Amino acid sequence: MASIGSVTRQIAALEITNNGKKPAGASSSSSSSFRPGHGKQPSQNVSKLLTKFSAPNPFPNTKPAQGSSLRHPTTATNATTHASSSKNSKAQPPGPLDIGTYDGGLEADEEKRGERVTGEAAEDLALDSSVSGKNPTREWTLHDFDIGRPLGKGKFGRVYMVRTKSEPKYILALKTLYKSEIVQSKVEKQIRREIEIQQNLRHPNVLRLYGYFHDEKRIFLMLEFAGKGELYKQLSKYGSFSERRSSRYIYQMADALIYLHGKHVIHRDIKPENLLLGINGELKIGDFGWSVHAPGNRRMTLCGTLDYLPPEMVEGKAHNERVDYWALGVLTYEFLVGAPPFEDRDSVNNTYRRIAKVDLKWPKDRELSPEVKDLITKLLRHDPQARIPLTDAIRHPWILKHNKFRESDA
Repeated sequence: MASIGSVTRQIAALEITNNGKKPAGASSSSSSSFRPGHGKQPSQNVSKLLTKFSAPNPFPNTKPAQGSSLRHPTTATNATTHASSSKNSKAQPPGPLDIGTYDGGLEADEEKRGERVTGEAAEDLALDSSVSGKNPTREWTLHDFDIGRPLGKGKFGRVYMVRTKSEPKYILALKTLYKSEIVQSKVEKQIRREIEIQQNLRHPNVLRLYGYFHDEKRIFLMLEFAGKGELYKQLSKYGSFSERRSSRYIYQMADALIYLHGKHVIHRDIKPENLLLGINGELKIGDFGWSVHAPGNRRMTLCGTLDYLPPEMVEGKAHNERVDYWALGVLTYEFLVGAPPFEDRDSVNNTYRRIAKVDLKWPKDRELSPEVKDLITKLLRHDPQARIPLTDAIRHPWILKHNKFRESDA
């Protein structure tokens, strides 16, 4: 078994970050509320393979985060073939994960969407992590990747499963953003802020941004591959989650939010659609489009998703990081009930009114434990200062009841 030191040295060799030095042979060229249905999850064999080749934990003082970027040998054997042959030869090294078939979407998009941007917008969107002032990466281009199956579509482009061609081979999610569409939507500063925030975050329950680069029309984000996909697809499939499963997710969310707030980052758009699942089922916060770095902790912008807006935003008041406390309470309720607590599908104004009054009603068709009702009630307080601190939330009886193995940590 490889030692901790040898594994650390392998990560140091990863060409995603190398203090700005360019490896030999490297190329010299340079929030929606739509909720999709359930998607197919990876097979057990694929999950085992992903876990085996997951990058080691880069945070020595935290629990290991399984299922980050993934290293693979160069042989062209897919996961299914390896699973069947391994019964006959346990010593045989596993082949690389099959990243799927590329659908030509990038070329198709290139022909019909996106234009070159000029002037100040072009400068704002000339984003390249190889020239980043802090922790620069090697220089990357689209030609450095084998492109696999599509993982989804965003407002400004597509997301693909990719593998780095250079050794060690890593699997990532590559997200494309069309510059001209960003400019048309007038969100240049928001996109730049999102990237600047996410590139500096290191937490097992926050999706890692490894690097980014651009060409004439597009920006490319090199993201951690979340092997089990979108959490909302799981919620759509099952309708709701058990208290045990929900408690595990809420513990991870609270822990991640404590980390973010310690970095003076307010997320401001916590909802199931912005959460992903790692290959071992761990939660990953995956979208920082409405996040803000706010050392002063007082903001006025109305943002986020209606069902998750706190009273202070609805009432047009200043807000701080405790908007995320409120959202955590809404998320807990939605996990258990299958719908947000203040949702009124017939009237947006009614939703606003219910939020402002904290009109919290418990479902009559299912029984919730007294412990979880207590936690939700303490998070959904009209006065932000009255909401239970997240450091207390992770010690709440409902969290400890279903996360006994983490009780000492909490």
